[in-house]
Amino acid sequence: MRPIMLLLPMLLAACGPSPQDTPAPAAAAPPPRLDYPGKLGIPVRLDLLATADGGRAVAISRGWRGDVEFDGGSNARCAIDRGEAVELEPGSSREVELICGAAVQLPDDGRRGFRVLEDGREIAAGVVLP
Repeated sequence: MRPIMLLLPMLLAACGPSPQDTPAPAAAAPPPRLDYPGKLGIPVRLDLLATADGGRAVAISRGWRGDVEFDGGSNARCAIDRGEAVELEPGSSREVELICGAAVQLPDDGRRGFRVLEDGREIAAGVVLP
């Protein structure tokens, strides 16, 4: 009976979970994108200022373009691709894409903010989405 008692711990260890049953470690999320070539959509959350706060008096039309100042120093003239949204009213917030004529480089320190200017005054601000 003693040989069976000595083999029991080895048999139990052999019956443990196999490598196929062990869950794989979660894949690390890719780092957020920092560079965008010109004319490539940049996903953003855009917060338009209300008219009373210095924003536009009317909605942004489809053909609109404005100057965008990104954190870290990149500046570009950009259009707003609003997707299915009918209008971008002053005081509203929406996820849209910026389509900029020039390449945009975000700083590698984690800042992802920007300001939208029209005739030199800020009409919106937002953040580049990861």
